Amino acid sequence: MAGVAVGVLVYALICWTLIGRGMVSHGEEETGGSADMATVKTCEEIGPLSIAGIGYYWVCDIEVRPYSSRSSEKVVAARSFPDELTPADIGKSVRVKELGRYYARDFKSDLPWWSVVPPVVGVVGLGLFAHWRRNKRFRKPVDEQPAATPLSLSSVRPLGGVAAPEGLPVTASRTVTPNDWSSAKFWRICGLLFVVAVISGIVGFTAGRGTELREATLTIAAIGVLSPAWLWFCTPARWKKANWCTTFTVSVEGIRWFRRDKATFEVGWEDLRELRLTTVTDGRRTLRMIDFFPFDEDFAKRHRTLKGLWEIGANLDGRPLPPVVNGYRIPEAFSDAAFAEIRAAMTMIRPDRLSEYRGIPQNAVAS
Repeated sequence: MAGVAVGVLVYALICWTLIGRGMVSHGEEETGGSADMATVKTCEEIGPLSIAGIGYYWVCDIEVRPYSSRSSEKVVAARSFPDELTPADIGKSVRVKELGRYYARDFKSDLPWWSVVPPVVGVVGLGLFAHWRRNKRFRKPVDEQPAATPLSLSSVRPLGGVAAPEGLPVTASRTVTPNDWSSAKFWRICGLLFVVAVISGIVGFTAGRGTELREATLTIAAIGVLSPAWLWFCTPARWKKANWCTTFTVSVEGIRWFRRDKATFEVGWEDLRELRLTTVTDGRRTLRMIDFFPFDEDFAKRHRTLKGLWEIGANLDGRPLPPVVNGYRIPEAFSDAAFAEIRAAMTMIRPDRLSEYRGIPQNAVAS
């Protein structure tokens, strides 16, 4: 988790730097129309962290004469955006335009593609990687399957023994996303961001007042301190009502699996003999799966759309696992928080149909 957080932080800093470099105006200077005029007074080199990202850049103190006050002697003291002006411009009069609290050259230019593509590719790539990593854990049956790793299964909760409760409202249900976060995971991520915020805050408060380093580090500190608020909206559970979100529902009527453009189905309790939660671990990786078993052999004829889920296997860190026997498997790996939600829902709604198993690959040592 720490390595992932550091990697994301480094990538964010790189993207920040590229966008900052892309914002530096290059190209043909505007010649017509209204523009503020600035006279460059002094310049200083800033770095290694500033509003423009990582690196060392020139920032100049300028006196700006707004276009609206061209007939008066009114001037405004300001600073240039990093690397817009250099010591070579001292004493010169240049056309400028406002860029937030800074001023930039009045050039005909937009953000170049190389400053925008990396952030976009990063977000899209992260989504594709998560999709690939999630799907590679399951495989449809094939004629020649690779040798599966034998499993040693032990029952954690046997089927039956508890009667189904009566009098539950017909609306009783619980919906989870397979990759729900636990409270512990949420606060671990917040803790890492808070550590970064504290370090950035210390650097910012020790930097000179009004400097670009102070502005950049205090911005990072504020983002980290407020992480519990904005990160809460990023957790998978917040999006489970969206029509594109993958969800699993346990209700009084049965179970429902929804996955956009994939297998989507509902099965009533009158057709289900058992809902099994299986946790497989080799001490380093953990895979949590949901299997369900029908009452009769005619179930397959009534639910032909579930054919692709019949006796499918799984994959634990590159090792194929045996398929579920005489049953169906949800084609998704579940987090510990999602498992806990499903377990609680089944205990409340249909404890008589719930069973739970723990599996250990026979060539792995239990930890």
